[in-house]
Amino acid sequence: MDKHRYLVVINPISGVGSKEYLPHLIAQSLLPYADALYITYTQGAGHAQRLMQEAMEQKMDTIIAVGGDGTINEIAASLYNTPIRLGLIPKGSGNGLARALGIPIDNEEAALEIIRKGNSLAIDTGIANGKPFFCTFGVGFDAAVTERYEDAATRGIFTYIKATIDEYIRFEPKSYLITVDDITIKRQALLITCANIDQYGSNAYIAPGASPSDGLLDLVILRPVEGLQAAQVAIQLFTKRIRKNARLESIRGSKITIERAMEGAIQLDGESFTMGKTIEISVVPQSLNVLVPAK
Repeated sequence: MDKHRYLVVINPISGVGSKEYLPHLIAQSLLPYADALYITYTQGAGHAQRLMQEAMEQKMDTIIAVGGDGTINEIAASLYNTPIRLGLIPKGSGNGLARALGIPIDNEEAALEIIRKGNSLAIDTGIANGKPFFCTFGVGFDAAVTERYEDAATRGIFTYIKATIDEYIRFEPKSYLITVDDITIKRQALLITCANIDQYGSNAYIAPGASPSDGLLDLVILRPVEGLQAAQVAIQLFTKRIRKNARLESIRGSKITIERAMEGAIQLDGESFTMGKTIEISVVPQSLNVLVPAK
């Protein structure tokens, strides 16, 4: 039996609920398969990146991220284009990547079994103005909601719904010049999402059919909606029927440029950042090795 060098990185403030029981459960599950097993906690923004540098110096071959998509992003940003494997124990609010890859939510023992079995899938890495992403990148309404959600006192689906409603009341669609490979279009849009996976998280499917391993991103443009159209969009997102919406366009490509009138908020794997007027997006195909259920 091959033994592995595991580093487990737990984000203590991701999602909701206690994580105090996890170190014992993880040790019980992985020690028989481990040449080395270290468990640590992130201590704020940027700490996971420093932990990854130490992991490489210590020749760890498997990093296990315990948290949500933001935690995974910070860890995976140091791991793509390396042979190190990434295991996921989803403990965030949306858990988009775990859901897209078929990793069980709220079942740590099942997630650990996937890690023990060691079946690896190489997924793509998106790059937006130099920042890696693995789930979705967005400008417009979803970026504004993410910014508002991050400022909220609590996390969870109800907080996200409130942030969405509050932002919808005040949000004004913007004009964008978009180039996908060799096609350039101008659109007035509520939101623009570049999707490496099929959903934002919480089973809100913005790009049904998107593959994380095809070397392409699904560019989704949603033109402005009004009144009952907004409710229809919400229903279609959660029923995998968003492609049926007449106000939605989807283009698949590997090189995307988004130009807008001014700098502003973007969302990247569910985290809020600020970027400039021009955003250059590309793909590094099959560059991150993630442990997933065997087919």
